[in-house]
Amino acid sequence: MGTGGVVTAAVLAGAVAAGAGGLAAPADPDEIWRDSGLRVVDRAERADNECVPHSFGQVQQLLTATPCVALDRALFTLTDDRGGTIVVSVAWVEFGDADAAREFKRVEDVHGTGDIAPLPGSLLLMPDVPFTAHHYDSDTLDGTTVVVAETETVAGGFTAEYLDDVAAIAVRTPRP
Repeated sequence: MGTGGVVTAAVLAGAVAAGAGGLAAPADPDEIWRDSGLRVVDRAERADNECVPHSFGQVQQLLTATPCVALDRALFTLTDDRGGTIVVSVAWVEFGDADAAREFKRVEDVHGTGDIAPLPGSLLLMPDVPFTAHHYDSDTLDGTTVVVAETETVAGGFTAEYLDDVAAIAVRTPRP
């Protein structure tokens, strides 16, 4: 699975071509995975108006002082043609202004400072997955929303580089 960089380049080129003005999303949320050799198996989504109860660590402290205005989270599984499975957590954290979004991203992007909690695995009829934040990416959407994506292997022999590449694609997942 060492072709992660090639997968990411191909998929991201399609995402950039489709939306040259930023993180434009395709109409079908699973479309971004078609060129990667992965397909979405199952998906769960939740929307909340508060971030603090769904966060921990310094991220939670920041969100207590600077509340978000909306939180959308998704948890989904991807599979390849060899039977490997990856679980992906994506969170869209929206703020009232760009300064708050930038500060959140600054804290969120430092490993070990806390996180937005992923949705429980039970929503996909699987055990909870301990996300390590080692396979992580984030980006800013429209200046006020930070998109955070994390990936972990459920089954198969995916490399760390491949999981990182999948996270880089996952931040382009359309917001629910």
